[in-house]
Amino acid sequence: MIYCFSSTGNSLHTARRIAEALGTQVAPITPEPATCADDIVGLVFPAFFWGAPTVVEAFARTLNITNPQAYVFAIVVSGGSAPGAANSLRRWHKLAYCAELKHVNNYIPGYAVNNEPDVHANAQAQLAQIIADLNACKTQRAGFYTPLNRVIRRAMPGPASDAKFSISGCTGCGICASACPVSNITVDTQPQFAHRCEHCLACMHACPAAAINYGKSAGKARYLHPDVPLAQLIAFYRQ
Repeated sequence: MIYCFSSTGNSLHTARRIAEALGTQVAPITPEPATCADDIVGLVFPAFFWGAPTVVEAFARTLNITNPQAYVFAIVVSGGSAPGAANSLRRWHKLAYCAELKHVNNYIPGYAVNNEPDVHANAQAQLAQIIADLNACKTQRAGFYTPLNRVIRRAMPGPASDAKFSISGCTGCGICASACPVSNITVDTQPQFAHRCEHCLACMHACPAAAINYGKSAGKARYLHPDVPLAQLIAFYRQ
């Protein structure tokens, strides 16, 4: 089994490709605990401020892997550099293999989306090597979690950061609520946030009116992985 957290589809596409190669399935990472007896157990997720998303750490903490011989791995999908982002998961699981896959940067409060063909091509080349390694059950340690990781991690907006989201031009369609992987949003006439935000920005990228903004995101292109339609992302978390 491969457990995945994804906001714009990069991690879900990665997890699906790996699952297809390994002959296993993909399930969403949610706040609910899980038990797995499989021979292969993977976690695929994006890096947030050089670390794992809060929901991923909480899931890993309660994930019960009952097979003591299981081959456990973690793949971190990052738009930039995220050394040591999987390291925190080693507190709860013995990770046989860890790798970082560099993909499209979708953190629009700070950067423009670099949705270019060469970025996708390089990501697919990296993924092919990761799949080859996993098929061979290779071992590879997670990068070190350094003092710089801690500094950058402390800068990550917390669960109440959604209070600083600005709303302009909302049509009340409710797509943001459907796209939120942690069910943090309800919509009456416009989004209402429950302050348990993962800061994954799924709502910003999913909104057809680009009505949700934070930081310097206004006016910037939104992004979804070209092979993962929004309907599939929504269905993944509602299965």
